[in-house]
Amino acid sequence: MIVRTLHWTVPHYWIWGLPFFLFYSTRSSQFLHERPNQSLLRAFLCFLLFPMRRAISKFIESYLLWKLPLEKYGLRPEHPFEEDYASCQMAIMPEEFFPQADQGKIVFKRPSRWWFWKNGVEFEDGTRLKADVVIFATGYDGKKKLRMILPDPFRSLMEFPSGIMPLYRGTIHPLIPNMAFLGYVESVSALHSSELRSKWLARLLGEKFKLPSVEKMLEQTTNEIQIMKRTTRFYKKHCISTFSINHDDEICEEMGWTSWRKKNWVLEAFSPYTSQDYKEEREAEYKKKK
Repeated sequence: MIVRTLHWTVPHYWIWGLPFFLFYSTRSSQFLHERPNQSLLRAFLCFLLFPMRRAISKFIESYLLWKLPLEKYGLRPEHPFEEDYASCQMAIMPEEFFPQADQGKIVFKRPSRWWFWKNGVEFEDGTRLKADVVIFATGYDGKKKLRMILPDPFRSLMEFPSGIMPLYRGTIHPLIPNMAFLGYVESVSALHSSELRSKWLARLLGEKFKLPSVEKMLEQTTNEIQIMKRTTRFYKKHCISTFSINHDDEICEEMGWTSWRKKNWVLEAFSPYTSQDYKEEREAEYKKKK
């Protein structure tokens, strides 16, 4: 297994006996992180709370280094855990992954250069590995496929200086008319946000509300991209993980929904949001019509 860039992985969603969502996926935990359209007071609080954010990241790293043999195999990243979470780079490690490595069935290599030879792969240090099959697990360029669909001049709008496609509410490109992008999701952590965006788009098409001006939409997307750039060095993906609840709050407010969806303030502060939290408004609307 050739590893080019090291990222933190977790074996499960529990850290030292605590559920993972407590650290990043509740309203109280996301209060520690920068978000779009925040006030100067909140920006100042985020600055003051930087040591707490770093302490949470170190707390998670300590568990992962204790639980997984990252040091043994040279797989310990140099960057903080929170940067991977903020860029949607965090992944769940298969249960039998490291036991297979302990048995010698998985071998790790970290070369900067490698090439093929007739029987497999050769590395820059001169070592060779015989291989029947080589799998390139490098991901794919979704924007490239979209550029092939769009005509000029809209094709050039897919590129942005940051490398991130600027989508308002993760759905509408402010400069491409009559087109929406559903399911443009970078992480499973944003799946319920994607479902909420679908409801938002359905109400937009039903003329239940109107979009803000192009300038306002571009300002919003630019703010989100700037936050990603300040939060993590891996900002080439559109990732809302550290402000996903605020993102969903703003979608709810545009649709005329209440943004606080829980039954009481304790749940609002310390429980994660899921797609189930956005069903009540639809049921309330249905009962009201009846």
